[in-house]
Amino acid sequence: MILVTGGAFQGKGKFAQDLARQKQKGELLQTIVVLEAADLPREFEELQYCQHSHVIIGLHRWIRILLESGKDPCAMVRRLLDANPDAVLTLDQVGCGVVPLDAFDRQYREVVGSVGCEIARQAAEVYLLNCGIARRIK
Repeated sequence: MILVTGGAFQGKGKFAQDLARQKQKGELLQTIVVLEAADLPREFEELQYCQHSHVIIGLHRWIRILLESGKDPCAMVRRLLDANPDAVLTLDQVGCGVVPLDAFDRQYREVVGSVGCEIARQAAEVYLLNCGIARRIK
């Protein structure tokens, strides 16, 4: 799996799709499957039907939806990654800047950071994007 991270609106989605296309070169499949993470299922059992995605965009948004639903984002992300071990994932860095006053928003920042660290540990490659420029950091 490959992780693409950075601030909001820095070009992570396009970069992730370009990476996925590069990985597809030489294979019969010419189209890549792109999933918007906010559209992913909220139930653990339904994640088995989300296999074979090449790019999963906005994982941080799905984490927020899961937290708001009272689900365990860590277990859900693990299941998603097991089903899509070769996917390119995008995850916004939400922990920079002012610490929110709201307890839920602080919990959300912490969970996104923890999930991002775990994904980065498992990822074969990690890219940090800023102003549309990618730097490979792993």
